[in-house]
Amino acid sequence: MRKFLILTLSLACAYFFTGYFSNSLLSVDGYAVASWPPSGIALASFLIWGRKSFIGLIIGAFCTNLIHLERTVDIFHFIVLLQAIGITLASVLQAWIGRQIIVNVIKAPLDLSSLKHSVQSLIVAGPICCVIAAGVGTSLLALNNVIPTNAIFDNFIAWWIGDSIGVLIFTPLVLAAFNYTQVRHRMLVILPSLLIYILISVSFYGAASVKKEKDIQKQEAKILSVQNAISQKLDGITAHLGLLATYFASSSDVDFKEFKQFTSKQLGYSQEILAFEWIPYIPANKLADFEMHENPATGKPLYIKEKSLDGAWQPAGTRSNYFPVKYVYPLKGNEDVLGFDLASSKVRGAALSKAKELNELALSEPINLVQNTAEYGVLFLYPVFRESSTEDDFQGFVAAIVSLKRLSQTLLFDHNNSISASFFDTTIPGKKQAIYIADTANSQALFKEYQLLIGKRMWQVELYEPIVRTSWLVYWLAQIVGMLFVWLLITFLISVTGTNIQIREQVAKQTHTLRKEKQKADEASHIKGQFLANMSHEVRTPINGIKGLHYLALQQNDWQQARSYIEQADGALGVLLRVLNDVLDFSKMEAGKLDLMQEPINVASLADEMLNLLQFEADIKSIKLSLDFDKTSNLVINTDPIRLKQVLLNLLNNAVKFTGEGEITLKIWQSKKMTYFSINDTGIGISSEAQKQLFKPFAQADSSTSRQYGGTGLGLSICRKLVELMGGAIDLVSYEGKGSTFTFSLPLISPLPKAEQIQQQYNEIDVSTLSFTGYKLLLVEDNPLNQHVANAILKTKGCIADIANDGFEAIEKLAENSYDIVLMDIQMPKMDGLKATKVIRRDLELIDLPIIGLSANAHDDDVKKALACGMNGYITKPIDANTLFKTLWHHLSGK
Repeated sequence: MRKFLILTLSLACAYFFTGYFSNSLLSVDGYAVASWPPSGIALASFLIWGRKSFIGLIIGAFCTNLIHLERTVDIFHFIVLLQAIGITLASVLQAWIGRQIIVNVIKAPLDLSSLKHSVQSLIVAGPICCVIAAGVGTSLLALNNVIPTNAIFDNFIAWWIGDSIGVLIFTPLVLAAFNYTQVRHRMLVILPSLLIYILISVSFYGAASVKKEKDIQKQEAKILSVQNAISQKLDGITAHLGLLATYFASSSDVDFKEFKQFTSKQLGYSQEILAFEWIPYIPANKLADFEMHENPATGKPLYIKEKSLDGAWQPAGTRSNYFPVKYVYPLKGNEDVLGFDLASSKVRGAALSKAKELNELALSEPINLVQNTAEYGVLFLYPVFRESSTEDDFQGFVAAIVSLKRLSQTLLFDHNNSISASFFDTTIPGKKQAIYIADTANSQALFKEYQLLIGKRMWQVELYEPIVRTSWLVYWLAQIVGMLFVWLLITFLISVTGTNIQIREQVAKQTHTLRKEKQKADEASHIKGQFLANMSHEVRTPINGIKGLHYLALQQNDWQQARSYIEQADGALGVLLRVLNDVLDFSKMEAGKLDLMQEPINVASLADEMLNLLQFEADIKSIKLSLDFDKTSNLVINTDPIRLKQVLLNLLNNAVKFTGEGEITLKIWQSKKMTYFSINDTGIGISSEAQKQLFKPFAQADSSTSRQYGGTGLGLSICRKLVELMGGAIDLVSYEGKGSTFTFSLPLISPLPKAEQIQQQYNEIDVSTLSFTGYKLLLVEDNPLNQHVANAILKTKGCIADIANDGFEAIEKLAENSYDIVLMDIQMPKMDGLKATKVIRRDLELIDLPIIGLSANAHDDDVKKALACGMNGYITKPIDANTLFKTLWHHLSGK
């Protein structure tokens, strides 16, 4: 097993790291490279180690697929995970098929002793079999839109060539490393080949890095050019608005004709400006005078207006100050803006206040234009003061209505339709308001985003450019030629070396194969023996107790006595379930990773339970079982209850097993720091020599012990390790032919962490008085036997449940019917209980419906997951009827 684990880890690391470095050094554009060493390593692994290589190669191939992910957590997305699994299986399957063809069809394994057979096998396993991974991988990438449709063929060819060259180069190199027995033969093939391979790879990497650096510099220059263009256009808008403000500040009274002449020239310079506006400051006491002015569009008097809630124009409401649009140019298409009081709009009013307060340019939030409500724009505002920045000299605002759509379109024109821009207002933290979003479709990709501060507003600018694939054909072909040269060199070296050692290598290979097969058989036999011994020893004791108690129950006519036996057997069954988990965790205990938790234990109850389990077997052998313990002391200790029971059961069972007649005494006492447990028997005893080996795994007093009494000696080694994990110690006093005394101690202050189990306590509920007649219950369980058992238990209290076989059926029944409570199994096909509960809470909106989880998993993490997804309670299997009834009544009593 150890060798298998080492092989698995080594293959996974070799596959991953060669793939990682190849991708870093040789990848030019996309997934494929001109030489993919993992494909050669995979084929060589199957040729050398056969099926043993599967797990290591699958792990390595799967991890290699993570290289191309932007974030490792993306692997948890179903589509990405499915893609990674598909490519992984295709890569491993490709190597396995190549191996099968070489061994079973060509029947010329790559033993490197024959140049003809080596070349023939490599050609078949390389260019022919490598179509599999290239075809499957390219198809998955295309289906998931990782590569564009027009790049499918190029990617397939590159992938196929890369895998083929990887097989041609690295399969013989790996085989040379393991097949040649003499180091000088290995070095003759491996060193020159690897040296030239590395030299070609580094050279290609250097040339590719220079090209990529130049491409990056071009990209940065383009970005800087676009940023400067945007800044110049925005600065131009600001400058035009500043000139207009200066014009109004220096003139006593500007009429519409003068306004038109001035702004018409400015509009010719900045296509991004939809219109200029003059917005005078009108106090309430001058409103009537203002409304006597003529409307340039109609020739009629102006009136100040605002938008109602339904979007219609209405006279402006009463306020202390007004900021109506007096002039606008161009007038055509903007007639409705005249007289519009900007102070009536919250967004526009906020921008007006900021511009006046700071006496500088201020921008509004993105607004729907009055001229075209379907388009977003931005209002550039500049305050106008006469000679000083005082309230008395304040005249109003000049404004520019700016379209970011036009700004983006001018960028497209200036850069030959290659650059488009989207603008967002991010002034408010956590709020991203779109000003203009460019139409990028699938032909453009984001290549730069940056923040831009203008007019006291923070903008986020996103720049897009068409997706253009860089041509690497010359570099790639040069690399392929170099790799083929490496393959020719390897072929020549193999020919020279193989001719000299053909016969010796054949003999060595056969010998090596026989030794490996024998080693595999020995390892399998040892593992099997160890497993069976552990299972036999740990499971037999509670099974014996259960069997005996059930036998006694069947012989009883007195129901109360039979019930007592069944309850005792039920307690033994609980121990058996936990012991089975302990057996599965044996490897963790060997590695020191078995988790123990301390809980309070009533020593008197524990002692009675242990003796009851062994009483039947002791009675058969006429052995007296006695307890030396003061039950009136109400002694309670804190340690792991299951592990303590496991130790006591092992020791008591051994005492019964090795005692032919006499007495077995369980003695319990306590000192200031420790609690002591002693098991004394009058059995066969143990010699002093045998005691030295007794606590070691598989050790017994002698071989006759095993023949007469059975067992493997594993139990005492488990006891010792468990006692030590609980912070105590175990020792033995025994005399051959007189009996033995096993004593172990546990500290009063346990070093174990406290158990933090999520438990439901309903001890105050009297189960005998409960009835669930009239309640509608839905049982969600996929196992027919479990359905029958749960239904039968519920019927004893008058409840007949509807049954759903999985989460989907449960959702359908809950959508069609009304239930008082749901019993939900956790692990089910199609949809498990956790997912079904989330759907019930989120989609069906059944927030108050009690849902109780059912599962054989009893770990705290499982309980927390169930409660976190929306369940109200959690019951572990096998189901305890009283616990089930109390839990149901707890949730139903309030209805």
